[in-house]
Amino acid sequence: MRNAASCVLLAFACAAWPCAVHAAPTAARAPGEKAAWRTPPVPPRLDGAYLGGSLHGIATWARVNGLETEDSPFAGFGGQARVGQIVLPWLGLGLSIGGALGYRSESTAMGTRQRLGMGQLMVDGTFLPVPKINLSLRTSFGFGGGAVRQAGKSGRAGFGGAVFGAALRYEWFPLAQRFRPTRGGGLGIGPEVGWIGATPAAKGRPMANVVYVGIATTFYFGS
Repeated sequence: MRNAASCVLLAFACAAWPCAVHAAPTAARAPGEKAAWRTPPVPPRLDGAYLGGSLHGIATWARVNGLETEDSPFAGFGGQARVGQIVLPWLGLGLSIGGALGYRSESTAMGTRQRLGMGQLMVDGTFLPVPKINLSLRTSFGFGGGAVRQAGKSGRAGFGGAVFGAALRYEWFPLAQRFRPTRGGGLGIGPEVGWIGATPAAKGRPMANVVYVGIATTFYFGS
């Protein structure tokens, strides 16, 4: 009888053992502690001081005194260099300097060749509508000028004064996950489309509008 009772108690203990194991309390997780299998948050890429530049193709509509330039745009190329700082998660401030060169054939003078050169220095404001997405909107203002030369004429006609600009850019950071997985910033590259306008001093005065598409490269040092 005693042996039978012992067998019954042993069988009951064996059956209850798995439940006891599963019911064992686990160590409490400290407040704010993350599970070991979770990946750390991705740091911001457009972060800290930056240095960069861009190359682009342009189409320029210009008006100057003394030359016929309004029938068709000047086609050519240009570039910009930029330096600045991302001061807030959604805002960057900096400076840019750039220039462009374009050509056209004047249709009313037997295809006479015309050449346009221009440059500008501007203050840049970079806005990030969604800081976690590397899409930026850049607005600029400053001063600049340009001139048009025509084959067969020794003089030139130009424009100058206040200059404004706007651009939209998206950037990829292909090496950031390898070299800066936990630090902000990195080398970004991506397409940029924009506009630069040299405004006329009065109605009918010289002016220029530049539309460009190109590739921008920027290195962000991180904060």
